[in-house]
This record gives sequence, C-alpha cells and structure tokens, in this order.
Amino acid sequence: MSIRKTVPKILTHLNPYPEINLMKIIAVMPAYNEEKTVGGIVKRTKKYVDSVIVIDDCSKDNTSKNAKKAGAIVIRHPKNKGLGGALRTGFSEALKRKADVIITIDADGQHVPEEIPKFIEKINEGYDFVLGERDLKGYPFFKKFGNFFLNIATNFISGTALHDTESGFRAFKTSALKKMYLKAERYEIAVEIVFESGRNYLKSTNVPIRIPIYVKGVGFMDGIKNFIFLLHRRERKWIDYLHDAKYVVKKWI
Repeated sequence: MSIRKTVPKILTHLNPYPEINLMKIIAVMPAYNEEKTVGGIVKRTKKYVDSVIVIDDCSKDNTSKNAKKAGAIVIRHPKNKGLGGALRTGFSEALKRKADVIITIDADGQHVPEEIPKFIEKINEGYDFVLGERDLKGYPFFKKFGNFFLNIATNFISGTALHDTESGFRAFKTSALKKMYLKAERYEIAVEIVFESGRNYLKSTNVPIRIPIYVKGVGFMDGIKNFIFLLHRRERKWIDYLHDAKYVVKKWI
C-alpha cells in the first residue's frame, strides 16, 4: 500500500516522510531483460512516488508484462536504444505528465527504493540535482580504481565536485532537468548528466545509498569511452581546465 495514498495531505505531520506528499514525483526506470526483478522493484518504488514509468528497451523476455502487472506505466522501444535512449524517453514522458521531481532508479535490484525519501529531503533543502553515492567497499579493486579515476576526470571536465558520477540512482527538480541538453545513447548518459549539472550551475549534492547486490555495470573501458565522450561535448581552452582544476581541488581537498 502506498504511503502517498494512505496518508491524507491534511495529516502530513503524522507521515514519517511528509515531504513526499508535497509534490508530484515520478520514477523513471530503464529496463532490459529484467523480468525477474522489475515487478518487485516497481511495487516497492510506487510506495514513494506518484507514478513509475518503465522503459522496456526492447527486452526479449517478459519485462513489459511484469512491469505492467506491478502497476507501472510501460513504454516499450521497438528496437534497443541503449541506456541513454531509454532514460531520455522516460524523461520526456515524465515531463508530459507534469512531474515536479523525477527519480531515476534501476530495475535490476541494485538500488533500494526505500531510500527515495533521502533524495526528496535534499530536493526540499533546495538542491536541483541529487546523486546517490554507493559504498564500493565490497567491489573489486579494479572497479573501485576505475570509479575513482572517472570521478576525478568527470568533475575536472564538468566543474563539479560530485562523488560516484556513474551512479544511476538520482533525483532532479523538473526545472533543472529542463535545462539539460542530453544526447547520449548509452552509458555515457551518466556522466553527461553530471556534465550538464555543472554547465548549468545547478545546486548538486550526493546522498549515501546501499547496494544490496553487486552488478558489474560499466567497465573500465566504458569509463574511458565516457571520458572521451565528455571531451567532445565541450569546446575548451586551457584556461577552462585551470579553472576547473582549482574548483575540484578546493571542493575535494
């Protein structure tokens, strides 16, 4: 049963998560061959949002069927468009439905829907963009090294000071998302979002999140490709890199 639907707005002082009743929140959930997990994640996510939009990126299994059965709005791509394409489809639909806040959460179980109130709390504090920061202690060394390198590189180029720039658990104010120019088709969308956050001088922050399962996800070479993608996204002069370096050092040290 949804917390949002069972607690009348007039009684929000009794709600342990009163902030979730004050705005229209829509979750965007990209999915590809996630029939085993998508239904459960949708049901859990619906407790904290008004709607869940699942973008089935041309799955070969019952992802769409199971997502619909769990109560999601499902959009199915007739051909695979990649993570970036799926997210952009979801963003467009969420904006059409007049969302105030948009959450992105994965369908494979690596994100914990019960942590959505953390993101909303930060949005209510005035942040435009909130990024989940994973605890990578249990991850392989090579994965942690690649994540560390990409964090530095992404922040250096973007003029930001965010941790875990590859994380897929996020929250945006709609006004912030509308400012972002997103064109990435695949995994580059993660760092492109951070880049756009910096380009638009959005007020951004991290929140710590749990990772109940390890998903391989983006590899080291994918990280290199993402870095190259960012370099092509921005025409820069040497003085720009100097300013960004000063900003990152000031924020991180």
